[in-house]
Amino acid sequence: MLRPIWNLSLMTVVSLTLIACGDSGGTTNDETGSTTTPGDDTTGGTGTTPTEDPSETMGTPTTSTTVDPDTTNGDTSTSGPIGETAADGEACVGNGDCQSLACEKFRDLEDGVCAAAPDGGNTRVMGTLVDFITQEPVASTELRVLGALTALQNPVGGEAVVMATSGADGRVDVTSAAPFDAAFGMVAIVGGGDYYTTATGIAAPLSGTSYGPMNGNHDMWAVPTAKLTEWSGLLADDPDFMSDDPDMAVLPLGERGGVVGFVRDRATGMGVAGKVVTGDDGMTGATVRYLSEDGLSFNSDATSSSGLFVLVRPGLAEVFAVEGTDTTGTCGSAIGAAFVLILTVD
Repeated sequence: MLRPIWNLSLMTVVSLTLIACGDSGGTTNDETGSTTTPGDDTTGGTGTTPTEDPSETMGTPTTSTTVDPDTTNGDTSTSGPIGETAADGEACVGNGDCQSLACEKFRDLEDGVCAAAPDGGNTRVMGTLVDFITQEPVASTELRVLGALTALQNPVGGEAVVMATSGADGRVDVTSAAPFDAAFGMVAIVGGGDYYTTATGIAAPLSGTSYGPMNGNHDMWAVPTAKLTEWSGLLADDPDFMSDDPDMAVLPLGERGGVVGFVRDRATGMGVAGKVVTGDDGMTGATVRYLSEDGLSFNSDATSSSGLFVLVRPGLAEVFAVEGTDTTGTCGSAIGAAFVLILTVD
């Protein structure tokens, strides 16, 4: 079953601000993959939701998220009518396949199993911490889940509403102690050790500030600090990445914001070569560069087989598309974190 993907925007009183790019698939077919069974090898605690004042985001660099605000609570696809298809224990692709609106799965491109919703309107956060470069699970690393505005203001020190530590297989599985009530979405922050602070949007409210029983995006990315440093060096001589004004500088990546992106194949999860990322209307003021096949330079032509690209200076809530596909995603950037834009194509 085909269904559209909507993008969640964080709107302040006088400006539109978005945080943390997530997975995106435009109009998609059902996702395929192996069925997963929840494990119990993760640890972590919970916290309370911080108060978020939209007025405090004034003057903050723009950021973004790509999550689906309908009843799938962030899933990028569903194989049946929303919330009326499968009973607990039956197969699902997204939360909307399940009567409970809770599809247990640890990766975005896998099938899952419908499960009972947590008690008290709480949200169960399941997923896998994934190395952005190797695509391998990241073990023994802290995950913090923040309201989007909190993440925007302070991605490193903002108070988390849920915390967990990934197990040996990179998985996290923890339930909030109280219902989420952040107005604009929830963001997974991964960092520490070899990884720079990395943000991925994982859930949107179903209505108002009410969330479903399960997060929707399950791949929670971690970008190696060394790779950001390496890429910043490769881009240093690119005129479009230079600025005489320190306040307008886009390098080094992460420290000065920026988006790292990945065009991947829905069936295999691997990078796709020959893809061009541009504005949804075919134009953009952002600068996009694609990692070369040998990984030693960037070009302005198209993706190599890695599917990796870097994007700077996106507009407010700018929608990007993969040319020749229905895949789109909304993104921006912010100082002090690496924001991830995943574009999944059929």
